[in-house]
Amino acid sequence: MEYEKCYVFKPDDPQPAKRRRTEPQGLQSSWNLRKKAYQDTWKAQQDRIDERLRTINAATINNIVGFLEDVAVDAPKERIPTGLIIAGPNSALRTSIAAQISSQSNTDRRRSYTQISSSSGSNLKSLLKTIIQKVTSRTVEDDEDELEEQPASRKGGPKLLNYDLELLHLYVQERRIEQVVIAIEDPEACDGGLLSELVELFSYWQDRIPFVLLFNIATSVEFLQQRLSKTAIKHLDGRVFDAAVSADEVEQVFDSLTTPEASLWIGSNLATMILDRQSDYIQGIESLVQAARYAYMSHFYANAVSIFLSPSLELEDVTAQHLEAVRNLPSFRNLARQILDEGDSGRLRDLLDNDEELFDFAKARVQEGKQGLAKILEATEVVRCLQTTLPNATASSQPRMYVQAMSGKLAGSPMLRTLLLSLRKAPSDTAIGVVNYLLERNKPEDLTEQISPIATELEALIQNQDDTAQPLRSEEDVKNSTLRTTVIAQKVELSKQKSTLSKQDAAYTTIIRRLSDVLETYLTEKLVNPKDLAFHEIFMYDLKSPFREVFTPRPRHAVERALAAPHDYLDCDCCGPDQGEGDDVTLASSQPSTAVLYQLYLESGNLINASDLWQAFQAVVGDAQDEQQTMALFQRGLAEMRYLGFVKNTRKRVDHVAKVAWRGL
Repeated sequence: MEYEKCYVFKPDDPQPAKRRRTEPQGLQSSWNLRKKAYQDTWKAQQDRIDERLRTINAATINNIVGFLEDVAVDAPKERIPTGLIIAGPNSALRTSIAAQISSQSNTDRRRSYTQISSSSGSNLKSLLKTIIQKVTSRTVEDDEDELEEQPASRKGGPKLLNYDLELLHLYVQERRIEQVVIAIEDPEACDGGLLSELVELFSYWQDRIPFVLLFNIATSVEFLQQRLSKTAIKHLDGRVFDAAVSADEVEQVFDSLTTPEASLWIGSNLATMILDRQSDYIQGIESLVQAARYAYMSHFYANAVSIFLSPSLELEDVTAQHLEAVRNLPSFRNLARQILDEGDSGRLRDLLDNDEELFDFAKARVQEGKQGLAKILEATEVVRCLQTTLPNATASSQPRMYVQAMSGKLAGSPMLRTLLLSLRKAPSDTAIGVVNYLLERNKPEDLTEQISPIATELEALIQNQDDTAQPLRSEEDVKNSTLRTTVIAQKVELSKQKSTLSKQDAAYTTIIRRLSDVLETYLTEKLVNPKDLAFHEIFMYDLKSPFREVFTPRPRHAVERALAAPHDYLDCDCCGPDQGEGDDVTLASSQPSTAVLYQLYLESGNLINASDLWQAFQAVVGDAQDEQQTMALFQRGLAEMRYLGFVKNTRKRVDHVAKVAWRGL
């Protein structure tokens, strides 16, 4: 091999044995169907989310597109046109501003849209290199036959560096580009000096390259102005655009996730965790979408019975193992007990023995369950309607109302009883507003059919009242009650006495009580506990553990626990706590060297003497091995401790290492 450049490898068996291809068996046989169902379900859900986001930011995007058109016609010669978009820390515009603007821009102008962030470059050269590379790689309005790579320099001229803006100037001339739009996602995270240098450099090339800047501001314009130099500010010609409030975006996206058309519903526990995480951390709206997508993926990929969510599912596609898994669902067992209590044992026998009967029954009940969840959602809108129209009532957000309803705690809650009592005490002008609001929405239909005759009677009563200046009041109204004072044995007693009602007030009391009873009956029937529905494990996902491990991981806790208790992860008896020399000793020579060093590290101070640490390590591990192997293990373990960030070198004492992290922080 010292002089040969290559050699021919001739194995003894030139034809390796073929690997036997095994088909998925049992519950895994439905993997392809579940994958297809997930893709179709999430695609429909993603389309609804995108449509809702386009609706939310449509006004802002149209204003920005109009701004680009205006500066294209009459652009300032000495300053750079700049759009200051105040979108908040977690707006949907934060990470997709260039894509949304380019999709809404339906003009014949040739523009180049480029989006950069604080991580695009650490200095001016790297940032310019990134911008030039993104702009020259693709132009949105170019035809496909024009997307060929352009030469990096003039023909016959000197070769230009990859961060020279002359490259961009040549590209703009050859492609006849009218505007180079550069959107900066997070200007607050960029270095102020670097951003100022970039703006100043762009201003020097503004007569040759038509730059337009878009700053996506998460804080305020004043804060951005403080971070830029005075020279850079003089070169900017800005216009401010106010985007939608981030809280409204979260509510709108969550509303699109919980539409009646959804095939999979998110449970209350998981929904609470997603919403709390969205409010506690500064994250974009895309984080909420990704969290919902991971929930969909976890359900379809890990739950074999999710195959019943496929609309084109046939009995031949379902194996006996899937039907057996359906029979072992907790909700089916509860349903079986209910059927037995009703005395229909023959029906239950068919579901247990006949696969075709169970298949049809499960598909029908899954559809009924999803319709039941849609009814719950309609009932929450009725509750929010009462909160909006009744005085002294606070309207809850749609996500929080959804969480309460999906947890089964909304029906019969004190909040609901208070709303119905307020409705009974409401005057006629408030009651007619509630009724008209429900009828205008025309949802739910079964409720509007019951309210329509009540609304007709109420309107007729209001039109025929004697005193039109004062609204009609019910018997429960405080103004129809008087306090009566009675003195008995030198003690004053107060008693409440109802005033004499007029004939019209008595009729109004009857009507408002009927309305309250109708709403109470409707809400009691519709606001059921979703976990009481049969086969809710199929159409509802409410597991927190996989979601928490992915979106709120605790890597430091996991590392510390693994080093402190390695036997829990290695699943061996040799590393157990009872292998030490005493009852309270957890050190053992059979444990990994890094785990031994970590436990010695916990007992040390801020500065650890390397010689003392070596002697302690040798006392634990050295009995079973020679000194050379023990030293190798010690050096490797100490290197891993340094890699994990527990120790570092110190200049104070060469023969010591400094403690960097403490347990539990």
